[in-house]
Amino acid sequence: MKYESVSLVNYDIFYLDLSWKWLNDPEIKILTQTTHFTREDQLDWFKALSLKNDYKIWGISYKDYPIGACGLKEVTDIDAEYWGYIGEKQYWGLGLGNTILRLVENKAKEIYLKSLWLRVSCGNSRAIRLYCKNGYIEEGHENNFKKMRKLL
Repeated sequence: MKYESVSLVNYDIFYLDLSWKWLNDPEIKILTQTTHFTREDQLDWFKALSLKNDYKIWGISYKDYPIGACGLKEVTDIDAEYWGYIGEKQYWGLGLGNTILRLVENKAKEIYLKSLWLRVSCGNSRAIRLYCKNGYIEEGHENNFKKMRKLL
């Protein structure tokens, strides 16, 4: 089954290089709310990851092929912000987002989080449908973004 072929893997320099490509794609940049960054900025951020207790990141693999990245940020004792994207566009629309969410939610439960929240562009109807279908409820708006939360 295709969903069993999705896994969260170590985010290493290989995924960092792919993320450079993915996050500089204009469409993905808009959908992920990514601000401009240089290669040096990215490398500095990567080097500092091991010092961050409130940030967790994974590569997303589908049938052992790297397709994206996801994680938790602003991790507290009770909640965290979910983020994720599929950078390889040929994998968009296949329903893999459901599995990715489930895998990250399981990681959140392993560290005893009570809820996850996220921000999504109001214009990203595909992602909003995904989140609603998976139990995320709108809490409000910030500029052109919806804030949504799911109790775990």
